[in-house]
Amino acid sequence: MLGFYRAEVLQNSSSPLIHGRKGSALCHVDSIDGFFTRDELRAVAGAAKEAGARELHCLAWEYEMDLRLVCLEIEHAKGIRIKLVPIPREIMEKNRTSPPPFLEVAVLEAEPVYKTANGTKVVDIKLTKFVPSLAEIPSKELETLKERAIKSGFDFIDFWAVDFDYQDGQPFEHHWQTYRTRKNRSLPTVSDSEFDKYPKEGKYTACVKVVDIFGCDTSITVEIEY
Repeated sequence: MLGFYRAEVLQNSSSPLIHGRKGSALCHVDSIDGFFTRDELRAVAGAAKEAGARELHCLAWEYEMDLRLVCLEIEHAKGIRIKLVPIPREIMEKNRTSPPPFLEVAVLEAEPVYKTANGTKVVDIKLTKFVPSLAEIPSKELETLKERAIKSGFDFIDFWAVDFDYQDGQPFEHHWQTYRTRKNRSLPTVSDSEFDKYPKEGKYTACVKVVDIFGCDTSITVEIEY
């Protein structure tokens, strides 16, 4: 795995949670078909910090939702940059000798928007930040895309949707959605659902799903106070 990622395997690691090194960054590889959680992330980040690392790459098959937001908290607290790098399924192909592209997890942030319509409190969602996942290919084109992704990340969104009453473990409900068409390339960053279907006052969870122009799906949850 680390060979495909072009990272060096550490034979005498200071922690069993640290498996390799890529440049100045330490690397952690999750178990096969494992689910990488926030508790695991905190443990690995702690081990990397103790080893004196300033950057950590976490390779895993699947990540807990909202994990990128936890990364931001850890980065601020420990002063270590964290990259979440999904392991591509192509790596399991028989007789594969060349590395498939490794993509960093996209960054998605959103917040609730509260209004009053006809005397009733209604809720919408505003996208506040999006940085798409890009392949780690050392090319001039990629560097240009990276700059554009940081400055105008919303341009990379092809479709996004909101489940205003998301229940963990239940299917995503498309209460509102929008997408680009060939004739209309514009895309709003604030929903216009004016959702008011909550049964009573209280805290609820909305789930925001984004699909970018590369076909990558990114989701986060947003707390709603109704």
